[in-house]
Amino acid sequence: MHFNNQIWAILWKNMKMTNMKELGKELFIPLITIFVLLMVQEGDEGTGKLFMAIMVPVYIPSCFVGLCRQLLVEYVHEKTNKYRDLYKIMGMKLQNYRIAWFITYILKSLLIGSLILVTLLYKLNFQQSLQMVICFMLFILAQVGQTLLLSTFFSNSQLAGEFGSFFQTILSTFYFASLYEMEYLVYVCPQSIISFYLMNKLNGSNIEGVSYYCILSLSIHLIVYYVLFNVLEEQCMKGGRCLWTRNYKTGYVQLEDQMEMRRQYDEEGLAFTSVEIVKLFKQYGDVVAVDNLNLKIYSQQILCILGQNGAGKTTTLNILTGLMEKTSGKILYFGKSFDKKRDEIQKLIGFCPQENLLYDQLTVQESLQYQSMMRGTDSTSEIDMWLNLMQLQQYSNYKTHELSGGNKRKLQIALALVGGSQIIFLDEPTASIDPESRRQIWKILKEIKQINKTLILTTHFLDEAEELADRIAIMKQGQIKIYGSPENIKKELEVGFTLTFGNIQSSQQQSKIKQSFPELECSIGSKLEYDNIKYILNQNQLFSIVEKLNEMSKTENIKIQLIQNTLEAAYLKLNKDNLEDDKIIKEYSFPIKSTNDVKSKQLLQISALLYKKYYVLKRNFTLQLMLILPMLILLIAYIFGYHLLQDEAQTQFFVSLFISQSFSLNSSIFISTPILERELKIRQQLKQMGVSQFTYIFGTFIGDYFIILIVTSFIYVLSIQIDMLLTAEQLLIILSLFGLSVISFSYASSFMFSSNQSAFKIFPVINFLFCYFLPSMIDLQLQNQYSEVFTCIFPLYTLNLALKDDNQDYSIYFLVQFVIYMFLYQALEKNIILFENRKNLQDRNNKLQVQNVQYGYNSNKQVLKQIDLQLCPQKILTLLGPNGAGKTTLIQLITDCLKTRWGSIMYNEKMIISSCQQSEGLWEDLTAEEILYLFARIKGGIRNVKNEISQILRILQIKGKIVNMSGGQRRKVALAISLIGDSGMIILDEPSNGLDPISRRNLQNMIKAHVQKRNSSIILTTHDMDEAQYLSDSISFIINGQQPFPQQSVTQLIEQYGSGIILTIRAKSKEALDQVILAFPKHQKEGLLIVIKLGNEYDVATTIKILKNLCQEDLIGSFTIRQANLEQVFLRQCRKQYDED
Repeated sequence: MHFNNQIWAILWKNMKMTNMKELGKELFIPLITIFVLLMVQEGDEGTGKLFMAIMVPVYIPSCFVGLCRQLLVEYVHEKTNKYRDLYKIMGMKLQNYRIAWFITYILKSLLIGSLILVTLLYKLNFQQSLQMVICFMLFILAQVGQTLLLSTFFSNSQLAGEFGSFFQTILSTFYFASLYEMEYLVYVCPQSIISFYLMNKLNGSNIEGVSYYCILSLSIHLIVYYVLFNVLEEQCMKGGRCLWTRNYKTGYVQLEDQMEMRRQYDEEGLAFTSVEIVKLFKQYGDVVAVDNLNLKIYSQQILCILGQNGAGKTTTLNILTGLMEKTSGKILYFGKSFDKKRDEIQKLIGFCPQENLLYDQLTVQESLQYQSMMRGTDSTSEIDMWLNLMQLQQYSNYKTHELSGGNKRKLQIALALVGGSQIIFLDEPTASIDPESRRQIWKILKEIKQINKTLILTTHFLDEAEELADRIAIMKQGQIKIYGSPENIKKELEVGFTLTFGNIQSSQQQSKIKQSFPELECSIGSKLEYDNIKYILNQNQLFSIVEKLNEMSKTENIKIQLIQNTLEAAYLKLNKDNLEDDKIIKEYSFPIKSTNDVKSKQLLQISALLYKKYYVLKRNFTLQLMLILPMLILLIAYIFGYHLLQDEAQTQFFVSLFISQSFSLNSSIFISTPILERELKIRQQLKQMGVSQFTYIFGTFIGDYFIILIVTSFIYVLSIQIDMLLTAEQLLIILSLFGLSVISFSYASSFMFSSNQSAFKIFPVINFLFCYFLPSMIDLQLQNQYSEVFTCIFPLYTLNLALKDDNQDYSIYFLVQFVIYMFLYQALEKNIILFENRKNLQDRNNKLQVQNVQYGYNSNKQVLKQIDLQLCPQKILTLLGPNGAGKTTLIQLITDCLKTRWGSIMYNEKMIISSCQQSEGLWEDLTAEEILYLFARIKGGIRNVKNEISQILRILQIKGKIVNMSGGQRRKVALAISLIGDSGMIILDEPSNGLDPISRRNLQNMIKAHVQKRNSSIILTTHDMDEAQYLSDSISFIINGQQPFPQQSVTQLIEQYGSGIILTIRAKSKEALDQVILAFPKHQKEGLLIVIKLGNEYDVATTIKILKNLCQEDLIGSFTIRQANLEQVFLRQCRKQYDED
């Protein structure tokens, strides 16, 4: 029953996910083919009959290529983006998954197949109907099986789709082998089999036995494809290990047991062990990823695993969830071996990945229903329970893409819980959401823990670990270096308190303080400061100096401040070898020298665009296919047309048809560049960096024209082998001018599409059908009445006429088309993305001035209201606010991504602006070094380019191709692009998102060094309040599109809106609580916790003395002292927006 439930659930999801608009596009080619079939009447002679007999057998298999491409893209997308792995972790059978996808696309293919089949039967007067139906059904089954088999060879969905389209289109032409009396080649693939079968029927040949051979061979193909698909899929899922991978268990040397190295705390009275890991070991080649790991995880507790990227966290989670095979060791869930009871245990596992793996076309309710169906429960009451707990009830009918970032994370957590999960793995559950939403999720996770669940999470937010975790395991180099509660970890690493003596007026006071506390050592940071001294001390040291503190507070006019250090201090101390605070500041010293000469800068920018085109074409297999495919088609046309067609008119028709088709395919290369660079916001970046419209178009056009010259040269060589009407010189001129026309036409057409993937798929078809085939058919029917109009509009149509007519010069038409389409492209680009919001700022004391800016998407919704900002030289301005407050809209206005409607934005018109956006606009086929080199040239860099690039790469620890990088690595590259060169203003939109604490600290220091050593100013947005407090010179809050108060410094905000210093004490019992209350009468109470706001009544010395006495009397279990900080201000302001919403 469970088997059928999963197949039905995946079928249900796939059908729900079907985009009717996309399905309509897939019907486009079949409908055109049907139209052609119906247009050609019986008895027709000439090109129509020729097209019917020769080309229709090729075009009918092509009708299914779009659907097969869609299957490849969707299936590989789910595989690559871990959708399949996610549901496998939670008990999905892979066989069920494969069967469901197979059935889904058989049903979709039957829709197209039935339309074509009925048309063909009608044309053939319904002769041998059953035979044709059987043949067509087997073809559909075999082609879907072939497509699924192809998917096993790819991990990139777009590459899979493009290669699949290319491969299956070429296979259709194998039926031409029958014309050379090589029929055996026809049976190598389903496409050529059905083409051969149809050609036999449409030509009326009726060769004896063909139908039965076709049916038999299609049946064999179906069985072979499906068996191979299942075998390869099973092999790929064996933990990523192939059959020939070495088993490292043999010869494994037992390492020293880590349990002796670690200390475990408070194990008495704990709940039973839900997960036990014993001597877990994982090795890749010579690299040890997990090194003899031992760990116990308890029910009704939260374990947090911390560590830098590469520490072994992800590998450990993958092994625990069954995605990866271990080399050796043992894993027990509730006392049962994971190796022996995997299927049973995986039904109890829930997993929340770092990225939101949600289906855009499903609602919140449907997403939970799908997960419930997959687990065989489909319980409405359980779904309602999780909706209520996650506070998602009011969003149950929203599509998942309509949810805010916080609500998407809540839904992802709910999906991990549905269906009876007992052990929940959470990979960075609060990544990329604002602090208020994070706290909502913290509250939910604490509630989940109480209903007998075990939670295992990873996070880069150490305050999150400190708040949530009952136990923390810090990993380094595949080992657990320290394990225990947050409090005990801080104790073990002796990270206690920071004692600050401030307001020091003289060197005598400074000397006296140092002499009073000879047993304490000054912290490194305070050695360079004159007016304050900081000591790091533990609790025992603190209590030992209480009398001296009391005396000093009375006799000296010195401010004494005591703050308890956080878990982050402990973590940084453990990983201090990887911190480069001083190193970064000292070595960040190779600023690129940029040219101020306009012409030199333009030449550098054009050369950069040409280098980019070269690198992309060199590395992008999809573009290479689109370059090779037209030439391959032309070669087939030459062989077939020259050797088999005796009639000159037929040869001319056939060759011109294939030339037009080849250039229509080739056009996808030219349309992809402007669309992709708009989609990735690269075009906007280039504009901000000073690349003019002329420079961009000229550099891009030259690169594309060079590509079309390769195809043109190939066509020229082939064409002169055939008796064409044109001379060699005429042909060369026509093809060269056609290149100008077709590229400009592709650029202008790019504004028809919002997605590069959609354009790549549809534009060649539109180009061929609407710019060549349909105008030709209309001309044929209406006797050239509109030929003059078509010649001025459609490049492919004009090329077709030029190749067949030597009496008229078509050069002028290509030039007219080039001028029209290039003018249209420039006008559209200028109107849509190249508008200017900026006005010139005369005040040299400011880099940016925003005055009274307002923005609304419609008359009813104002996103921004009266925003005023100013950015001074060598300063960092931070914009803070919850998700949906309007920060991103404001940045888009500043960077000219949106048009300003009210107010003014002023800055120096010659200033280079760089930005690091949330969605990294990067060319995926290039390496980090190549991208930085290109952007250095685009910014006009002429000196120290290589030095600065190598320095940035070393500091940020990035290398390799973008396509192979993690999300954190991509963020580093995006930041490096914005920092390289001498940009006057830099905009950083959540630059440290997804980075571990060490990488984040190094990055923050690099940003500080950049501001200090360059004449740059920075606008920063972040959800990390510690980062904002560490970096910012001034801060502006955006709440519901408004500034609740003017732009201010961090100190002013905390003093005015913070909560002061807060002391939290946990009493050991109710009786002890009464004694604590007597010591601190002014308090807030919550259970055994009391919270005291320290001020004039409770100074530091008095407070420490009271705490010492309470500890000696054994009345308190623990206490924390927290300073007023920016997060308190942020949360208070955020609640205003949530209350209004």
